Amino acid sequence: MYGFDPSVVALGLGAIAICIVSAIDFHAPFETVEIRYAVMRDRYYFAVLAYVTIAVVFYVFMVSQVRWLTNQIYPGLGAGLLVAVPATIAFMVLAPHLPILSRVIGLLRTMMQTLARYPQAVETVIVAIARSPIRVTERAKPELQRELEGYGVPARLIEKALNQDDEVLAVGATAMIMQVASLHTSFVELRGNPRFEKFFRARKAAFDELERQYRRMLRRSARALLLTEDIMVSDVDARELVLEISDFIAEECEDLRVAYQRRLAEATLSVVDRRDSRTELISSFGYQTVLPQPLPFAPLVTIFVLDFAVSVAPLFFLDLPKKFAVGSLAGGLSSLAHAVALTISIFFAIYPKASTNFARPSLYALPWSSYVVFGACSYLAGNFILWLTYSTIPIAEGWLAKNHPFAASSLFSLIFLVNTLVLSILLDVRLRADRLDYHEARLKDGAAHAVVMASLMFSLLVSFVLVTRAFGLEMPTIPLSWYAGIVASFGVLGFVVGYLVPSTAEAYIESNKLIRKSSALDGNLLGWAAPASQSTVKP
Repeated sequence: MYGFDPSVVALGLGAIAICIVSAIDFHAPFETVEIRYAVMRDRYYFAVLAYVTIAVVFYVFMVSQVRWLTNQIYPGLGAGLLVAVPATIAFMVLAPHLPILSRVIGLLRTMMQTLARYPQAVETVIVAIARSPIRVTERAKPELQRELEGYGVPARLIEKALNQDDEVLAVGATAMIMQVASLHTSFVELRGNPRFEKFFRARKAAFDELERQYRRMLRRSARALLLTEDIMVSDVDARELVLEISDFIAEECEDLRVAYQRRLAEATLSVVDRRDSRTELISSFGYQTVLPQPLPFAPLVTIFVLDFAVSVAPLFFLDLPKKFAVGSLAGGLSSLAHAVALTISIFFAIYPKASTNFARPSLYALPWSSYVVFGACSYLAGNFILWLTYSTIPIAEGWLAKNHPFAASSLFSLIFLVNTLVLSILLDVRLRADRLDYHEARLKDGAAHAVVMASLMFSLLVSFVLVTRAFGLEMPTIPLSWYAGIVASFGVLGFVVGYLVPSTAEAYIESNKLIRKSSALDGNLLGWAAPASQSTVKP
């Protein structure tokens, strides 16, 4: 009977432990539910997976280094991996608490939370809701009358207070308390929807606190309304009393309304998947708004898969001598690292333009300084990923990446630098053109990027041969047709990247810019852009 290798079991259990610890650490310093229910589900799981993957890759790298060090110190022990695994786990558990490493890990954690769009996503939706007009639901007034009567307020006084005639309450205070009652009744109705059962269960503490605040607001509002009957004043003083009571009730309702709007934004993002369904949910609460366009993940997934296929295909179909034979593990991991680094380079081309003015073009010039900054970031990130991969995976002895991993990673990381630069320029040209048809010139962008990528890959292959021979290493005999195929395949990859990314990113940036401009004009978020089937609400 064959047993499991204890070293492999230890390595696997350690990786599982690192996955669990890093998935929990992703949420620090916030509670898990604070992030999970404040962003879209796909972005949340993608960001957690990215953070966990980085932690596992670093764990494997550290294990290999500690194992090598252990074998060097105790060459006859033969238990390097069994010693390296617990030592590495202990180090990674302690790392977030060490002075310098805690800052590095905190920065990485913040980047991954930003990748999930926390807290930007929920704050954006809250602002969209807050700036939109609201139609109070029909259930709000009967609910408010019933509750206030329960606290001893006469029905006739309640009716006068809710008439919006400034006799008992100012119009603004009446509108505020009606809005809060409307939000409360809408959440009571939503609680009965099985689709939101998990959300209400996870956010039970927050909704319990909301209920306590709602009851306190009703009690204090009831006492304030009763004062209008108990105090006999002149007409001038009565007007001042109305304003004082109205200010009091408005202050009581304001924080409560903001809290309800936050819970609505969380339910909209974390439970509902489609943009039109999110708008429909918000409309059911009485708000009429148009939500910002999220950056779609489909192009990134398509490019990731295509880059992986283009990178891995030649490694498995080439008939190479034993000295250059590429194993399945080495080929798969190196191709995966390349796809991850290429995706990150696309991120550096898009995200800065969506979140900072520094990377956006002006009417007169392109942001050349941002190309230098984010191109360098893309190159360094890709270089680190490839170097870490080449230093960790088992590579055949004849390859440059085995003998000089940093030289190989530095050479092939140029593709990430160029990819970020070209995509940034193509996107900036589109943003300056201010066109309305975002699909226009997609073929032109794809062709331009294809030429650049094919030319760059040709240059990299030539440079790879020269660098390999400069280090005194041999090159495997590879037919020229294979080199031509690799150049052509990266040309196809470049076409797909150029065709999909600039136009998609332009549509995302421009649509959100239009929403911000519209809201700045009159406080109504793109009422003119609402679907024809939806009636717009006048503020």
